[in-house]
Amino acid sequence: MTIFLKLIVFAHVLLWIHIVECTSYYVMKSGKDTNAGTSPSTAWLTIQKAANSATAGSTVYTGPGVYYETVTINVQGNANNGFITFTSYMLNNQSVISGKQAKTQSADGAFNLIYIQDKSYLRIMNLELKDLNSSDCSGVRVVGAGTNVELRNLLIHDIRGGGMSGGAVAISVYNKNKANSRRQLIIDNCTLHDCEPAWSEALTLSGNIEQFQVTNNRIYNMNNIGIDLAGGWSWVNGLSVHSGLCANNTVWNIHSPVDSSAAGIYVDGGSNITLQFNEVYNSDAGLEVGSENKGHIAAQMIVRQNYLHNNTYWGLGFGGYDVNRGRVINSLFENNRLEYNDVARSGSGEIVVAFGSGNTVLRNIVKPNEQNLVLTESKGAGLKDTFDYQMYYPYGQGATQSDLIFYWENKEYDGL
Repeated sequence: MTIFLKLIVFAHVLLWIHIVECTSYYVMKSGKDTNAGTSPSTAWLTIQKAANSATAGSTVYTGPGVYYETVTINVQGNANNGFITFTSYMLNNQSVISGKQAKTQSADGAFNLIYIQDKSYLRIMNLELKDLNSSDCSGVRVVGAGTNVELRNLLIHDIRGGGMSGGAVAISVYNKNKANSRRQLIIDNCTLHDCEPAWSEALTLSGNIEQFQVTNNRIYNMNNIGIDLAGGWSWVNGLSVHSGLCANNTVWNIHSPVDSSAAGIYVDGGSNITLQFNEVYNSDAGLEVGSENKGHIAAQMIVRQNYLHNNTYWGLGFGGYDVNRGRVINSLFENNRLEYNDVARSGSGEIVVAFGSGNTVLRNIVKPNEQNLVLTESKGAGLKDTFDYQMYYPYGQGATQSDLIFYWENKEYDGL
């Protein structure tokens, strides 16, 4: 009998724990922030109220309608109780957070529709974020160290007004903390379009960020770089994004009105990152691995099985872009498909090699346009790089490999 009673008590404890972990909160346009928030009929009015009050392991459901807020997430989950999830109550009628009436800045002094600083175990899902205008702003901004933040199935658009400093960014993640990284970050299945990052980027990670996944996103109609994985900058204490995955993203219509050099996907000083199965087209450039800061090294990159086509200048580029920049070393570029890049007929061709060494380019499929220009390399730039086993398809009926053109050390070489 005693054992039986103990089992009953234990079962009740487990049930209570389960209920605590699965608490649901509700935000509705008909609600009040003085309500309990635990049912649709007692919903809160603002998302900020939920962002101040939700408990670890809970889900915050936001009802249909437009919420004119700039939200700072002041709560977080944990490893024991689980994530706090913010999501739409009706997936076929997603909640909208609009910046049209934005008056409250985040702790960083910028306007952000959702702001997360030094927090962990958060999921932001199934929301539409739009209509924010400022020289320095983001749809979602994640700042500082922490773990397990996931941004999934977000629609972010019309974040505008980006200037020479800051930028109007769809998603930005920054960490200048030397001791603690931002890790296990997931940005998945988001659609980002029609923003004005200007001198910044549409989706940007910079600083001490590791074990990240940027996957299955669609990014288009931006006035600068689509995806940027960066490091080496003084404002993030010279720290760099590293040890992550950028895969299955589709990026198009990325054009900089300043210098027409915006890549769809750009690694600037990152290391140990795999970029695979991405598609970039109709942009200033396709995919670039570089390092803009002098003395900084981008290394151990794996760039494979990407489809880079119909871009204004070149499809694939790697290296520091002049002698006063950093270097790209010991990286692998394999099994990529490059087709009909250099639409502007600028003389860049399909592949551009800048300053770096020890890089390997293998088994790529290359189909140039009528220029038949495969590669350009600046004098003194490509030190001990290896090119082999490419598959070339010269342009034009009856064209042969002797029609292919390579510029190496500023000299033209015709054919193989």
